[in-house]
Amino acid sequence: MRIASLVSALAMAASLAACSHKSSSTKLDADEARDLLIDRNWLDRMPETDRDHLFVYRFVPTMGGGVFQDRTLYKGTFELFTFKTDADNIHFNLPETKTEVTSAYTIEKVDGPKPFDLKLTIADDPRGPHVYYGWSSETDVDGHVLEQRLHDVH
Repeated sequence: MRIASLVSALAMAASLAACSHKSSSTKLDADEARDLLIDRNWLDRMPETDRDHLFVYRFVPTMGGGVFQDRTLYKGTFELFTFKTDADNIHFNLPETKTEVTSAYTIEKVDGPKPFDLKLTIADDPRGPHVYYGWSSETDVDGHVLEQRLHDVH
């Protein structure tokens, strides 16, 4: 009887611990989020093979806007867009479809999924899955760092 009670108590303690565990993340203020949004690759996932599908955003105002990529390591499509940010919103202008979308966004410091330490959430994303990840150490002005990281995976 004691063993059954002990097992039950341990199971309950483990269950409570699992429920109370929260992933480590810190939402950044609007100014820091705006700074981190720019000139960074935002991926929905890190591919594990050269055929894994992924979505990538880059916001590059020095080049007049941004690009959204729907791709694998070697093949994909892209869409150029212009954008503006204010406080907590991104204003997308998609010339190909003549669509304008305003969406709230947040950037958080996170512990993964590995190898990422930043998380971008675009509430009303006009193109992809709403959640993307990046690296705080990245300053990839022309996109070559992403290509190298993707090739290094394989």
